[in-house]
Amino acid sequence: MKFKIIFLSILLSVTFFAQDMSNMQNASMLALNKISVTVGGDFITNGTFPASAIERVDEFVTRIYNKYKIALLSTTKDAYSLKLLKDEIDEYAERGILLKHMDGSGQIIDLQKFRLTADYNENPYLLNGDVLIFPQLDWHRNFIEVEGAVNKPTQFQYVEGDKLKCAILFARGINPAYENIDRIEITRLSYDGMNDEIIATTLEENPELKRGDRIRVVSNETQKRDYKVLIGGEVNKPGYIYITKNNTTIKEVIEKAGGFKANADLLNSELIRGSIQNKTRNRKEQPYQDRRRTFNLEAFSVETDILMMNRMANIEPEDSASLKYDNQLRLAKSLVTVNFNEVLNDSSDNSKFIVKDGDIIYIPEITGLVNVYGQVMNPGFIEFTEGMDYSYYLNKAGGIGNAAKSEVYLIKGKTRAYIDMTDADYQYTIESGDLIWVPKELPRTFDFYLTRTARIAAIVAAAATVYLAFK
Repeated sequence: MKFKIIFLSILLSVTFFAQDMSNMQNASMLALNKISVTVGGDFITNGTFPASAIERVDEFVTRIYNKYKIALLSTTKDAYSLKLLKDEIDEYAERGILLKHMDGSGQIIDLQKFRLTADYNENPYLLNGDVLIFPQLDWHRNFIEVEGAVNKPTQFQYVEGDKLKCAILFARGINPAYENIDRIEITRLSYDGMNDEIIATTLEENPELKRGDRIRVVSNETQKRDYKVLIGGEVNKPGYIYITKNNTTIKEVIEKAGGFKANADLLNSELIRGSIQNKTRNRKEQPYQDRRRTFNLEAFSVETDILMMNRMANIEPEDSASLKYDNQLRLAKSLVTVNFNEVLNDSSDNSKFIVKDGDIIYIPEITGLVNVYGQVMNPGFIEFTEGMDYSYYLNKAGGIGNAAKSEVYLIKGKTRAYIDMTDADYQYTIESGDLIWVPKELPRTFDFYLTRTARIAAIVAAAATVYLAFK
């Protein structure tokens, strides 16, 4: 037993000694790999920082930048100051970085190109005593811009020696969706900005660029888009129906959806036009924006459209709220007048109606009911009977209550339009899916009538006083 204990003690001692030696060896290796690198120029911080001999420029720069960015942003909690600080430190030059070695040699580093091409010549290992000097960013003067038939229209920092192929690289290449691209235009301004020169070229020529050049890859805009309408309700094959641009009729859409079911309510079916609001607010691509300026896209907003409607409207102030609501509904749910009973009839103009991308078609089910509610004894759904007037449905609902007003309103199932059926000047027809509403007469207390009488008396007294004063 003693022998076993002694043996285990020796074994543990040897193990701990080996671990200590390994830790010392690792520490020595780390110490050997530790180097110093100096950062200067227009960067988030300047100074000399520890690095590893197995660390490349991109790794070192990213690490130092993120460390100091977090530290700086944690110095304030004020939202406005935080935004200003973030805007100030959010970018640094990723191109034209001078890497200077202790022996006097050096090279220009292009991290942006490295991240696109994985060319490690643009991202070398660091050496002890290296100095990285960052140039200043100037997006107003020191830039190249690329637009047109490229995968990612962009602006990037100009570096001496840039050529056309480099610009196309930073724009992620020519977009393969475009066909017959045989012309690239370089627009070059004069020094005073008053004149420009348009240079027609090709990728094969690959001319050298100058500071401030603007490049446009010329091609006719492709119209191959994801045009579709959504159809739901009582059709045999509901869902998205793919269409052409401005050339698919509603008849073709209904046929692609398998036609109407037997219980389809064609009278109350709806075609809702894709709204301006959705197209402007949910647009994923903003082709009018770049990193140097913000264009005023409010010109396309719903609010601007309503302001334009109000600008020359000769209406009473109390009607302004009504106009605002009507315009918001017009933009949010733009109903298109289509007679769905005629959309499958080739001889009808309704069948030739052209649907648009983003349209929604809804075919409800025939309910065969009229909803009677409000001040009736038994509100609820009443079976629809062709040709009957509102009194028939009120009787079916048990008659009106004691608090009912004298008016009875028909609310159309599709448009929600109100019609006072007790007004002899209005013609109406009750249809399946409509609603009948009997409003409530609000109770008036003695105080209400007394207040009204006092106000009228005050007005009469004031008028009489003015009359007597002048007489």
